[in-house]
Amino acid sequence: MIAPRLPRALRRGDKVAVVSPASPLPNERRSDLDKGLERLRARGLVPVLGKHVLAADGYLAGSDEARAADLQEAFGDPKLRGVFCVRGGYGVTRLLDRLDFAPLASDPKPILGYSDVTALLAAAWREVGLVGFHGPMVATSESMASGEELDAQQQALLTETARATPLPVPDDDQPHVITAGRAEGRLAGGNLTLVCALLGTPWEIDTTDTLLFLEDTGEAPYRVDRMLTQLRASGHLKRCAGVVLGDFHLDDQPLGSLDPELLRVLRDRLADLGRPVAFGFPFGHRPRSWTLPVGVRARLDARDERALARLELLEPAVR
Repeated sequence: MIAPRLPRALRRGDKVAVVSPASPLPNERRSDLDKGLERLRARGLVPVLGKHVLAADGYLAGSDEARAADLQEAFGDPKLRGVFCVRGGYGVTRLLDRLDFAPLASDPKPILGYSDVTALLAAAWREVGLVGFHGPMVATSESMASGEELDAQQQALLTETARATPLPVPDDDQPHVITAGRAEGRLAGGNLTLVCALLGTPWEIDTTDTLLFLEDTGEAPYRVDRMLTQLRASGHLKRCAGVVLGDFHLDDQPLGSLDPELLRVLRDRLADLGRPVAFGFPFGHRPRSWTLPVGVRARLDARDERALARLELLEPAVR
């Protein structure tokens, strides 16, 4: 059992590293980065860009050596109090065997990102028990940026040490029950593709007694079926306490929508687990997304199939 290490709460005036560990930021999206940096400054934080944050090497944001160096500096510099990722895409899994997570054991600091950054959050938890933050990143496009309520939720997670409250659900989101029940456990998971990509590696996610949260984007129903089948066959779904499903919209669908065939796949692969399962929670590749703290205890309330499901954090994510 990993003992969680809570990062120190962020304070006004803190310097935070801004890094690109995965895909490069296209030139046409530079304004999204600038707006994201302004959002950090509005929170009272001082963003410090990694040396290679705007680098590009094909589909990677610079060489593996350069991206790993920026992360390693962010981990080890005591003046940098957080690690904020610019965007996802692909590339984090190439870095995991290059990184030394030991500085985060003696000086825990929040790492924030989602999508491909799922792998970095999982590795930091596996290596040193660091509580990480799965949520909107610095260069999240303006159309995807969190609304005021959800942006405040991320801010509170990173700065407040009081016991957390139920996560806010926007009025137009309706989390529904697949399998009724109530469960508690530490949050684990992230992007479904990355959760499966980590299977068989030293950074594989241990789902035992966890609330496994999953999301993905642009994946056809048969591909989601294949990944969930892999998690079933590996025993990971049977070991978890419950399953929390976020956004799974397809490329040709409006954000926040769910394809009927995809819903059928989710029910087919998850309904018989004997665990509470609910879908439609507001997190993932979508506007107004939750930030979820990996490693923090939470409660899934899906007891009534006629009612909306709810997720509540039971602990603070920072100290």
